Amino acid sequence: MLIRALTARSFRNLGETTARFAAGVNLIVGGNGEGKTNLLEAVSVLANLRSFRSARWSAVARHDHTGFALAGEVEGGLGSVRLEQAVELGPPLRRRLLINGAPAAVERYLSLCPVTAMTAADGELVVGPPAARRALLDRLTFLMAPSALETIRCFQRTLRQRNAGLAGGSSERELDAWDDGLARAAAALVVRRRRGLAALTGAFQEAYGALRGAAFPAIELGYRAEPWLSESESTPEVEESYRKRYNEARVRDRRAGHTQEGPHRHDLRIVAEDRPAREVLSSGQIKVVAAALRLATVIHVERERGEPLPVMVDDVDAELDREVFARLTRALSSERQLLLTSAHPELVAPAFPEALVLEMERGSCRPGDGSGD
Repeated sequence: MLIRALTARSFRNLGETTARFAAGVNLIVGGNGEGKTNLLEAVSVLANLRSFRSARWSAVARHDHTGFALAGEVEGGLGSVRLEQAVELGPPLRRRLLINGAPAAVERYLSLCPVTAMTAADGELVVGPPAARRALLDRLTFLMAPSALETIRCFQRTLRQRNAGLAGGSSERELDAWDDGLARAAAALVVRRRRGLAALTGAFQEAYGALRGAAFPAIELGYRAEPWLSESESTPEVEESYRKRYNEARVRDRRAGHTQEGPHRHDLRIVAEDRPAREVLSSGQIKVVAAALRLATVIHVERERGEPLPVMVDDVDAELDREVFARLTRALSSERQLLLTSAHPELVAPAFPEALVLEMERGSCRPGDGSGD
């Protein structure tokens, strides 16, 4: 899978910008504030419909603009495909998705060219709140089976409905219906996540083994749910656990005004030496574990799809010692297309002598001379 070209309009400082990428390593260079990270972010939004930097679309659109547009050419097992999206901030926010000029459903659009971004913020996967780790696991379940997107949406929708009923004083009969619906949705999501974790675990050990140093501790992954929840892989059994619990906890949940247990509170456990990894690892080790989590998702999905996937690394040389940087470049270098940014090409270019160098200046992209000067 390759990203051949990207055209951005009114996206951060990119203005009207077109970038063309090579099949191998693309090294995007330039000073601070010139638009290197913005270019990667535009690729992420084009392919994944989400930014790795901000959840607010108003922060993505160019200042004083009411929206933005992206278009790109991707190439993979289905041949060459053109992706387009236009976002109007509103309110309400409107987004139009096109595949080869025809309107497209979100599930199909997202499955065409999944791109993984590795950034300095990935340390939050290890030390941050559970939401980032749940998002990692949910994205993997979607890439394993696009129907998982509807499972996630169904749970979120039903959770909002039950919460509204709890806060709004719905009758016991009405809450019986919400309990049944939420139990079904929660069970379907938990079973998908557990299957996703099983796939992630083996790929993570492979990725972590390639990136870790000799002094790094062993890492184990697990799924943290309620202690009373059935560990069965049978959806009906998990559903029954939730149905009973939601009924038993209804009075307590009414007082709180929201549902206090379920997949929205679960976590991907990262354990080192029988303790939470964030309590054991150094800052450098945290970065490596986070990179291994991202890379593990890529490894598993590549094997499922039978083709390499694009990987982006923002500030590829930032805050990594020489040995870790060397291990990361070896782990990434294969048939994958890589989009790497660096403010110090003289440090990075020797590791990728065949790279296509692109220079960013004031939001514009142009081929560089590759000299690193």
